[in-house]
Amino acid sequence: MLQDRRMLGLILIAVLGILIAMAQPFAPGLSPLGHYVMGTVLFGLGMWIFRPGMLPFMSGVSFILGVTLALFFAFKAGLVFPGKVPFKSPQQIYGVVMGGFTSSAVWTLIPALFFGFVLQKTGLGKRIAYLVLKTFPASWLGLAISWLVIGVALSALSPSSTVRVAIVVPIAIGIVEACKLEFRSRGSAYVCLLAWGMAVIPGTGWLTGSLSGPIMQGFFPPEIKAMCNFDDWFRILALPWFVITIVYVALSYLIAKPKEAIGFSSDLFQEEYKKLGPMSKDELITMIVIILSLVMFSTEKMHGIPIPATALGALFLLILFRIITAPEIPPGINWDVVCFFGIAVALPSIFAVSGISEWLGPLIKGPIMSVAGAPLLFMLIITAGLLLIRFVDVPWGFTTCALTIMLLIPLLKDFGYHPLVVTMAYLIAINFFLLSYQQPWIPMAEGMIQGRGWAPAHVAEFGLIYVASAFISLLVSVPYWKMIGVIRYLINHKSKIIGPGYGQNLVYVRCLFLLD
Repeated sequence: MLQDRRMLGLILIAVLGILIAMAQPFAPGLSPLGHYVMGTVLFGLGMWIFRPGMLPFMSGVSFILGVTLALFFAFKAGLVFPGKVPFKSPQQIYGVVMGGFTSSAVWTLIPALFFGFVLQKTGLGKRIAYLVLKTFPASWLGLAISWLVIGVALSALSPSSTVRVAIVVPIAIGIVEACKLEFRSRGSAYVCLLAWGMAVIPGTGWLTGSLSGPIMQGFFPPEIKAMCNFDDWFRILALPWFVITIVYVALSYLIAKPKEAIGFSSDLFQEEYKKLGPMSKDELITMIVIILSLVMFSTEKMHGIPIPATALGALFLLILFRIITAPEIPPGINWDVVCFFGIAVALPSIFAVSGISEWLGPLIKGPIMSVAGAPLLFMLIITAGLLLIRFVDVPWGFTTCALTIMLLIPLLKDFGYHPLVVTMAYLIAINFFLLSYQQPWIPMAEGMIQGRGWAPAHVAEFGLIYVASAFISLLVSVPYWKMIGVIRYLINHKSKIIGPGYGQNLVYVRCLFLLD
């Protein structure tokens, strides 16, 4: 029955895409090419949302890439579409459609995912988890603090939420069994969803702490891409995500902790840690390589070596020391997800060239800019809007990011919002969950523990806790952003940069910060 609904949903989306392409309801504002590209992306989005028969992400990726290439080449040849041809050579077409796969974001992502693989393969991730668990007292509060510390530590070592979830959730269900808690009960959900949340949420506060960092960096238009770097990300977003993390843990403890006393002592974790034995050579090499990478990431402005170069160098060392072997490269990471992120990062360029961004920009610019003069109200409204969109833009909301990311430029130019300030709203939406289908790592975790950790009502409860934590964080973050000067810019008029789709001069070389 579920498969039938999935197929029906995909068929409805496909019909809508065909109607948009053929009927062209948004003409003359949107060109024929734009209508065809919109229909193509809509069908690919339907594959990602409904995934009948558990279709891989690659199904939508290959469809969007193939059809978009065909449309752009037909446009260049003048076979179908009237109007000025924006391409002078086939290389330009490939550069737009395939550009995501050559972006720095993807080549940061691939080595970073292998960091997660070796963290799991060598047992270093599990060692860190049990080291923390045995350190804190055996209580529900102590367990909550332990998950927080574990989440931060694992996020520092790998951006892969998949790996972090794979490490902590099996440990969490083991704690449920040790406490003799009923499966899918309030107590079981507290243990497991708190562990899951700490595997996903804290790392968003720095550029390489989650997949969201490299992906959002890839979305940024070239005009402002330099403003999305490790130092600025940490300076602007670390505190907001620290607040979300702390509030999420505190509210979970106050609202969802079990009524019964915890059913084990810290000796349980001491024993599990002893079973791991002494640290192996592979664990030590992995730890040294990853820590050195983090140091290089955080000091990029000092030495000038870009993050992708550092990440690829670290991957080389892991292969050189045979921590990663040749047979492990194909199954070592989820290449399906890599391909999905590659096309996601390419979507802004595809939308720009096809005219979708230029057509959509004025439609959404007015309502958004009308509230941009009040920073707190603005952040609350756009965050709420993006959360609502996540009910339909299922693949982490990346399609919405691609469509609207160009607004970061006028928000910087006209209102002085640093692009990473507005990025906070996107990130909150990316991590959002209220129903299991909205966050792919929830079904993944459910599969790992055979659905014993929580019921759907518990997911909704912890999702509401997350939403409350996010909005509380915004109340703290907006004054903080004003204090450090990333809201209310004065732009120094020395260099001209053209904002895509707006035809206006965006000027910035350095910013003089004003306190509001």
